[in-house]
Amino acid sequence: MNNQYLAFYASSHGFGHMTRCLAIIEGILETTDHRVYLASGAYQNAFARVYLARFGNRVTYRDICTEVGLVNKDNSLQVDIPRLEHELNDFMAGWETAVAAEVTILRDLSVACVISDISAIGIQVGEQLGVRNIGIANFTWCEQYEHLGLSETIIARFREVYAKLDILIEYDLMLPAPKLSIPRKQTGFICRRFDSDRIAAIKAQYGPSIFITCGKSADLNNIQIDNYDGTIFTTSGINITATGDATVVQLPVETFDTHNYLAASDLVIAKAGWGTIAESLLSKRNLVLIEREGVLEDTENIDELKRRGVAVSIKEIDLARIDMQAISDLIVENIIRENLDAYQNTVEDIVRALNI
Repeated sequence: MNNQYLAFYASSHGFGHMTRCLAIIEGILETTDHRVYLASGAYQNAFARVYLARFGNRVTYRDICTEVGLVNKDNSLQVDIPRLEHELNDFMAGWETAVAAEVTILRDLSVACVISDISAIGIQVGEQLGVRNIGIANFTWCEQYEHLGLSETIIARFREVYAKLDILIEYDLMLPAPKLSIPRKQTGFICRRFDSDRIAAIKAQYGPSIFITCGKSADLNNIQIDNYDGTIFTTSGINITATGDATVVQLPVETFDTHNYLAASDLVIAKAGWGTIAESLLSKRNLVLIEREGVLEDTENIDELKRRGVAVSIKEIDLARIDMQAISDLIVENIIRENLDAYQNTVEDIVRALNI
């Protein structure tokens, strides 16, 4: 067996970065004999350990904070800017120590390249190891933080790190990053592989359903659903009540195939994170996105997907009480089913682009 490692640094902000990295890692482990070193938050890695269990000791896990990302206000999807700046300053103050610890571990392994989505820690590790330094993302935090009006000192430090990449593989919906002068390669959407038998079993067990998620980093007090009689799947961090004969099924945080539940549903209501968008488009689901004022990625994603005729949106305030009849009418008026056929999973393209 090839003892070379591919070192992945997946953002410990939310779960979307990890799930799309898992799609790539799965493709690599199935088609090559490489090993994988996967560094991310303990919460994210616990999920990955279940998902990748069949690959045994070919995957080595490292639980560290790889990213701060965004910090929300309590019981809200809105960003808490003062708290975010404080956490970012603490995070950056520990970069040197964190990177040194990673380099010490990886120098004892045969590392072919470092792949970051889109962790500043990973990029600095790649530079110090002197191996191919690859970024895969749909944004850099520079653009997000600029839009929020964060300190220029913070933004400049992140931009300096991103400039160390040898190449940035850009997913569909990539936010413009004109100040980043590095080689780029464009690709499409990816997600974990859907299991048609599992999807059929979920449909048989639960009947008609909708899927509601605000990301596993969210914590919202309550969402009420009116005018719906099927099953409502929801992820952690959301409390849902429903009128009528609807049944609410909260999926445990350790549910490793949430994407199959999403694909089994007739409709998805979600925060406009890239991972859930990809899963929805690739499974051809009706998609309702939640507008978050002030978050650049969400706003750009929503505007572009509405322009393409593959999604509709509601405001965060509308979550207090969602009328499913009104949502159905909105979908009929705005989503063009034929447009969804254009989207295919591009995991194989990314594995080829990594040139491993």
